[in-house]
Amino acid sequence: MTHPVHSPAAGLVRTRAPWLALAAATGVTLAALPWYADFSQLRLLVEMLTVLTMALAWNLLAGYGGLVAVGQHVFVGVGAYCLFVLSNRLQLNPWLVLPLSTALTVGFAWACAWPMFRLSGAYFAVGSWVLAEMLRILAQNSETLGAGAGMPLETMGDVDRWTRNAGVYWAALAVGIAALLVVRGVLRGRLGLALMSVRDGEVAATACGVAVARTKLQVWLIAAAMSGAAGAVAYMNTLQVSPDASFSLNWTAAAIFISVLGGIGTFEGPLLGTALYFLLRQYFSEYGTGYLIGTGLLAIVTMMYLPGGLWSFFTRRWRLDPFRLRHRAPPPPSR
Repeated sequence: MTHPVHSPAAGLVRTRAPWLALAAATGVTLAALPWYADFSQLRLLVEMLTVLTMALAWNLLAGYGGLVAVGQHVFVGVGAYCLFVLSNRLQLNPWLVLPLSTALTVGFAWACAWPMFRLSGAYFAVGSWVLAEMLRILAQNSETLGAGAGMPLETMGDVDRWTRNAGVYWAALAVGIAALLVVRGVLRGRLGLALMSVRDGEVAATACGVAVARTKLQVWLIAAAMSGAAGAVAYMNTLQVSPDASFSLNWTAAAIFISVLGGIGTFEGPLLGTALYFLLRQYFSEYGTGYLIGTGLLAIVTMMYLPGGLWSFFTRRWRLDPFRLRHRAPPPPSR
């Protein structure tokens, strides 16, 4: 009597198929939003997607790589200014310039990697903030970049409002989805293992054969690309870029708050943290100073009593293990 052969790959496909279908349906729904959502809703979604991308990048650097960059917003400013300058000077479509501005941000990150990686720990954190401040002061004193007033995105002037809003939203959606896929790919690959080993101990990682310098450089460039693309889309949405806004510490502060709230060193943490961050802002920002004090206290309480963030609470409560690909074991052959 022959017995059916149960392939583990087939079980895995059956397990993943519903999630793939759900992801595809969600993607189609999100892509169709410009035909149903109003202007303010699209602008909010663009902001959410860009902040999520920033949080994913910071969490990848600090949560998995141990590189706590307080000045990660330097890439936001560089990406935004690259897009505005290239689009205005060369009279190019800003959506076509977006990949080029992202590539230039990566080039800038590569150029400043050598001096930055000579620092470590708190010195690296402060050094990244100093780098961002240097770029902000440089932009403020550059007439070519519009000095303190910044510069508008002139090439958007002839684009009708619906096309502009929809195009910016689709760009933000593409950047957000790409960031999620890149981070998940990194964490499930060799680079993710190398990152976590470097975070836990550089000496031990070197002894195990991990190329520490190359690993740091790779994650630094990936985070720069994500942050630069997010910054370019964010200021494409406002049609104006300025030094104080694009090189603002608020970008990094939001990324840190979101990561702490959702769970540093987890893939799901930035997703949960972004949702809660904007939920709190929508309902409590009208309280002004009280809102800021409340969010600060919330971050402190989370770090004290739930250091793993909200995601750690859910994983303990329901014993979730999102990275393990589960499938049913094949039944024993009948006799």
